[in-house]
Amino acid sequence: MRKNLLRIFTVVTLLSLTWPVQISVANPNEIQLEIESIDTPTAQVQGSNGERGAALARLADGRLLLGGGANGFNLYLYDLTNRTQTLIGRAGSANERINDSRFAITDIAVMHESANTLELVISYPRYSRVKECVSVVLYSFTANIGIKPSLKRGMLWFNSKPCVPISAVQHASGRIATIDKKSLYLTVGDLGYTEIGNRAKRGDLGSVFKISASKVVKISSGHRNAQGILRIGKDLYISEHGPRGGDELNLIETGGDYGWPFVTYGEPYSSGDYVKPTNTGTHEGYKKPLYYWVPSVAPTELIQLPADKSWGPWSSYIVMGTLKDQVLIFIEMLDRRQVGKVVRVNVNERVRDLDLSIGGSIIATTDSGKLLVINLAG
Repeated sequence: MRKNLLRIFTVVTLLSLTWPVQISVANPNEIQLEIESIDTPTAQVQGSNGERGAALARLADGRLLLGGGANGFNLYLYDLTNRTQTLIGRAGSANERINDSRFAITDIAVMHESANTLELVISYPRYSRVKECVSVVLYSFTANIGIKPSLKRGMLWFNSKPCVPISAVQHASGRIATIDKKSLYLTVGDLGYTEIGNRAKRGDLGSVFKISASKVVKISSGHRNAQGILRIGKDLYISEHGPRGGDELNLIETGGDYGWPFVTYGEPYSSGDYVKPTNTGTHEGYKKPLYYWVPSVAPTELIQLPADKSWGPWSSYIVMGTLKDQVLIFIEMLDRRQVGKVVRVNVNERVRDLDLSIGGSIIATTDSGKLLVINLAG
């Protein structure tokens, strides 16, 4: 595999604003990053509509799990130390997808590790050939990562309803934040459902759930496409795509309605879009975001930097990936619901997923099929 070492001296934004706030751009040189770029082409998801970066999870020993590949459902073990990649198995079958990069592993959660055995849960949008529709599913898996790697699918923990015609499958969401060894939070997008504004018909779509093998509880609703999730103590944060503008960072409150498609700070794409928001430029009457972006940045995963010296003044910041803007966004939380500084750092890649290495490096997967290992320069 080819490896490149880049040093990025980048333009960023520093803001100190009150909640809720909208981003603007300034030009002080503040953050210097060192970015190591590693090609992982076999983990990249392929499709007739283009490519998509791999899903990502880190094991206790520092090795990585990558979900994707040409068929979307392969699970790989990747060793950053010696740059080796091993196929563990396949999470879904060929009849659960079409030739579309959106039909792929969305997220991977490691629930328990012991020796060479992993207990996992994996989410992905699943296609039904019988009904010609798509839903978001969450399965448990047992992975053997020893001499003879294997992946065995276990119980179906969740299957979103209704199963809807294929439209905006990129709105599947499917992001996971573990709570303990037996439970987790899961985001479910609106899947481009034309009836998303009908509360009686939309069912599970546009929601956040607390899930275990035996219980599913809806926590919140009114979400369009939450592609980032982060648990900090008892608090749960999500990042979600608005339409044309109105991307959001939200603190989830039990029973909260976050307004989609009734309110948004964004605008409809066109008169032909699958749904037109009722009121634009507002969130009145619904839970307001902690922060929002106009124009859109296309947010993805959220992580929190370690509270140590490795990231200097940026320690404990939340970091958010983006697709459209190809930047990492560093977010300071003054308290659990008040945003302070917001810093944009160019990485010149569509960031699909994020995690942290054992040593505190940011690990990112990109739609171009790369792994980025990112540290503070110097």
